[in-house]
Amino acid sequence: MTDEDFLRHLDDYGASPERWPPELRAAADAALARSPALRAALEDAQSFDRLLAIPAPPVADARVERLLAAVGKAARGMPQDSIAVLLLGRMPPRTVAGFCVALLMLGWLTGQLASQLAAPVPTAPRSQELALLSDEVVTLFDGDSR
Repeated sequence: MTDEDFLRHLDDYGASPERWPPELRAAADAALARSPALRAALEDAQSFDRLLAIPAPPVADARVERLLAAVGKAARGMPQDSIAVLLLGRMPPRTVAGFCVALLMLGWLTGQLASQLAAPVPTAPRSQELALLSDEVVTLFDGDSR
């Protein structure tokens, strides 16, 4: 096992040998025996694991309430950006208004063009509609029976 492999496995599995796959443990022990740098890396990882195992100190409810009150006060004191600022960035109001008018006109023109290009919907003669509604035989629309 190379030093790079050992360090990668140390990051993947942690400093505890029982978390390592059994097929890697012998090679890891051999790598540790020959390299003082890997032993130092293992000691650092073990001390980090010990730090993670320490339970977090309790936080007083009054401290949490003070923190939330301070954050709320700071948030209320800051001006909020409008949706236009979030979408378009900071532009002069006249530029934003012109952009919005251009978008409205584009939408209106698209609707007008679509209504003019739309083909009329073909309708069946009234007699065929009545025949299909009153017919008890299941037929396809091309007239073939099932």
